[in-house]
Parts: sequence; C-alpha cells; structure tokens
Amino acid sequence: MNFYFVFEGKTEAIVYKKWLSFLLPHLTEVDSFDAVSQNNYYYESDMGVPDCYRVAANAIQEINEVPKYDYLVLFTDADRMTVVEKKAEALQQIKLNLENKTFKSLPKNCQFEIIVQKVCIETWFLGNRNFFVRNPQNNEILKEYIKYFDVTQSDPEDLASEFEQDKENSKEIFGYKTKALFHEGYLREIFKERNLSYSKSRPKEVQEKFYLDQLLARIKANIDHLQSFQEFIEFCAKINIQENK
Repeated sequence: MNFYFVFEGKTEAIVYKKWLSFLLPHLTEVDSFDAVSQNNYYYESDMGVPDCYRVAANAIQEINEVPKYDYLVLFTDADRMTVVEKKAEALQQIKLNLENKTFKSLPKNCQFEIIVQKVCIETWFLGNRNFFVRNPQNNEILKEYIKYFDVTQSDPEDLASEFEQDKENSKEIFGYKTKALFHEGYLREIFKERNLSYSKSRPKEVQEKFYLDQLLARIKANIDHLQSFQEFIEFCAKINIQENK
C-alpha cells in the first residue's frame, strides 16, 4: 500500500512520522510524489488552514497522475469545531478547490481519510498519565490548571469545553484566545515541571514510543477518552489488517 499524507502543521509531520514507524513499520518515506512503489508514503506539511485544503486538492491531481496510491489522508485540527463539523468543512473546501482542477476526484483504487485532532495534537499529548506530575511543587500556573481541569482524570478532549470561542477570538481563557493555545500552554507547564520544554518544531518526548504507549494505555483504560486519537489508531489497525490479508 502507498499513502499520500497532508499534515496541516509542522508538529504533525514530525510526530506522525515517528509514530507510524511503530504503528505501521512496513512503510518507508519517499521524497517525491511520483517515487512511490510499494509500502511507501509521501507527505506535504506545515501549510495551515485553509491552505491544507488547497494542498489536498492538489494531491488529488498528483494521485491521478501517478495512480499508485491506496490512501490520501488529511490530518488537521478541529480547533473550535467538533470533529464532525471539521470533516464537513474539509470536504466542502476541498470540493471548492477542485472546481478549476482537471481531476475532480480520486482514482477508484484510492480512498480518502480525514484524521481530525480534537482540539489539536497537543490535546492528545495531554493524555499521558505517567508523564503528568500530579503534585507540582513550584509551578503555581500548573496547580491552577489542575484545579480547573485535571487531565489525568477527565478526558483531555473536554478541556475548556465550556469556553465559547468565537471566530474573532475576542474572548480569553487563562490568558489564551483559543482552546488550542490553552491546551498547548497546559502541556508546556507539564513539561516545565519536569524541567523539560515543549515546542511545535521540537516536540521531542511526545514522538517517542514510550509516550505513544502511554496514550494507548489511556484509551485502553478509558475507552471514552481521546476519541479522535482512537480514530487514528483504528485507521492504523485497519491498514495492518488489510496488509495481512
């Protein structure tokens, strides 16, 4: 099988590539879309929204030119939307971007998948209970966050669910204008308590197998937590089943 991945952000490309080496170890990366042969993947990343929809529409053109792909997969953040709303937006915007293109759809042998990170990929990273410091000693900000919402006990995807974020980002929560920025900020404070740092360009620990294993343990222990992360894991499981038939 061959895969064309479109990652909305820069962090996704770094983390997913490493996670895929554990979850789908038979896949290898190629440097250009027309270089795929067998069990390869090609990706585009770090274009943001709405440009990721344009890139996905362009990917459809390239896949038609080189019809060796089995899947086109778009990875994107839900941000203030629900997962269902985000998928609907993606489909609508990609359709609009296809209006002036030669090819309007994928070849019959290629399927389209949308993996939505609710609220953002950092939301998933908050699910590692072992990495979390339950009783921070010197971090008053983290203490405040835990008092507000303990991500070890409650589903990280529900963090700040009552915050009514508007399109203009005119409101704030703990000084952040968006849920995604707050989730990322919460994660940074967890890292600080361990005398570590987190950044989107250097996600370090979160891409490692020990971190992924703890997220898998979280959804095994709490099947109602991290539902959007579970969609990604289910996608990988489906691929493994198809490969082993």
